[in-house]
Amino acid sequence: MIKLLQVDASGNVPYPEAHHPTLSKLRGLKVIGGSSLAGKFPDLSLILQDGYECPRGSVDYFRVGLLNVVSARLRDVFVSVGAETEFFPVSVYYHGRVLQNHYFAANFLIRVRAIDMSKSDVELNDELGDALSVRQLVLDESVLKGVRVAVIDEINSLAVDPTTAEAILSAGCIGCALVDPPSFKY
Repeated sequence: MIKLLQVDASGNVPYPEAHHPTLSKLRGLKVIGGSSLAGKFPDLSLILQDGYECPRGSVDYFRVGLLNVVSARLRDVFVSVGAETEFFPVSVYYHGRVLQNHYFAANFLIRVRAIDMSKSDVELNDELGDALSVRQLVLDESVLKGVRVAVIDEINSLAVDPTTAEAILSAGCIGCALVDPPSFKY
């Protein structure tokens, strides 16, 4: 069964806050997946600060807006399963020091409309097609057949196949929550 890869906000693992002091560098780039950013992605610096009411520490996956940021460990997982993804080095500062060669912006090249609207309870924006609310989510898994990782267009979330989900778990990636689509709500 397809899982959704989310940032783990359970409070049981670190949940650092990411700040992007050079946000303007991304202006005009489509960082939500579906098209190549090779030769266009800028040098980027991010600052991580420990979150409140959760353990301190860094994680293998976090987001800054719609930008997916992965550790070298999670990047290696995506590479090992053959996920169609581009990776761009990002300078991440944590407690005033840069975490060398450790983080990458991940651009997932497959972006699909995969919500089964006949079985889901989702309110879409009529103009943009983005989900405004999700009460019941059912994915059309036939759209994702043979795909390791894809951005689900309507919800801007990552879908991973069972092989990729198992590889993420086996690698011990911190900060990754694998969610069954029916339990995904907002």
